[in-house]
Amino acid sequence: MATTGKGYAKVIIFGEHFVVYGLPGIAAGLDKFVTVDAQKVKDSNDIVVDDKVFNEKISREKNPEHIKFKLFDAMFKDEEFLPKKGIKFTINSNFPAGGGMGYSAALCVAMVRAMNSLFDQDWKEEKINELAYLGECVAHGNPSGIDNTCSTYGTTIWFEKNMEGGKNTIRPIKCGKSLYFVLANTGIKHNTKEAVEDVKKFKEKNPKEFDVICSDYKSIVSHAKKEVKFGGMFEIGKLMNQNQALLKQIGVSCEQIDQIVKIAIYEGALGAKLTGAGRGGNVLILCENEKFQDKVINSLAGKGFEAIKVKVS
Repeated sequence: MATTGKGYAKVIIFGEHFVVYGLPGIAAGLDKFVTVDAQKVKDSNDIVVDDKVFNEKISREKNPEHIKFKLFDAMFKDEEFLPKKGIKFTINSNFPAGGGMGYSAALCVAMVRAMNSLFDQDWKEEKINELAYLGECVAHGNPSGIDNTCSTYGTTIWFEKNMEGGKNTIRPIKCGKSLYFVLANTGIKHNTKEAVEDVKKFKEKNPKEFDVICSDYKSIVSHAKKEVKFGGMFEIGKLMNQNQALLKQIGVSCEQIDQIVKIAIYEGALGAKLTGAGRGGNVLILCENEKFQDKVINSLAGKGFEAIKVKVS
């Protein structure tokens, strides 16, 4: 009998790259998700993955170095009583990989939940989040933990990474008003690990400038937290624009992101910024209401950019 695990997509509203260095971030889980079906395979020493997202079928015996088996090993290496063979995984998703919506984190969470159910482990949400983070470390090198946290809990959160290795600070945020976003796809698949490493190089090469940028960002996100609770969408929009300027400064924007931001603001959006690692992926656009969502989406479509509506409550 198969069991199913689910991991939610996410958007980072504030905090890309800065959360890696211990600064706070605001992010939200969405009603998009990765599902992993897991089932036991009798008399087998192999692990088989049927990946419907990337349209590939792989086995551990034939492809031992495949990234999915590296994720598996990282997440479950210390679970000594957990069987690690005779399993078939089937992966599906209703959102794209490589778009800044936390696909790898959602995959890790879904896989952990599937294993939890398949082998009756009774892991709580905190444990699921911790195991998924180990997979994210393989996927991205030095992740903030914000993606797997959103993917696990599926809510809007205030997040701070503990730089000393202890528990991260995770607090739910109640939105004062629903926020109407548009997620616009640049059409470019980004490389999260490369972007994170390049920001680290920027920090090492320009330590004083990076400190000033971080100070500016901290002020932005502190103000944003109050406005999200209050429902001050016009202020949130302004703060998103300021955050985007800082992200551009550290080198993670690109021509397509800048173009989408420009179109959105011209059409009356309250604010727009990249979401995720940048250099492609998605742009998060805040609109006053559904009417402006439609207006922005139609204008972007005229320039060849696909976009969808997303609401955060």
